[in-house]
Amino acid sequence: MVTVNVATVKEKLSYYLRLVKNGREIIVTSHHHPVAKILPVSAATVRIIEAVRPVKDVLRLKGVRPRRTVSVVNSLLNDRRR
Repeated sequence: MVTVNVATVKEKLSYYLRLVKNGREIIVTSHHHPVAKILPVSAATVRIIEAVRPVKDVLRLKGVRPRRTVSVVNSLLNDRRR
C-alpha cells in the first residue's frame, strides 16, 4: 500500500493510476490525514451500498437545499473571462 498526499497525486496521476492498475492500493492524504483510498476495480473490498432513503427525505432536512440549475456554457465563459 502506497501513501501519498493530494498534491503529489495531482502532479503524477498517471503514475499512480498505473500502480493501481497493477494491483497496488493508494492511500491519499490531506494534511497528513487519510481522505481516500484508490483501489483496483477488481478489488474484493469494493462494494456499492445502495441508498436506503429517497432524495426527497434528505431535502426535508434543515439546511439542505437543492442546487439551482447551472448552465455549463455560461460557467465556462465566465471562467475564461477571468
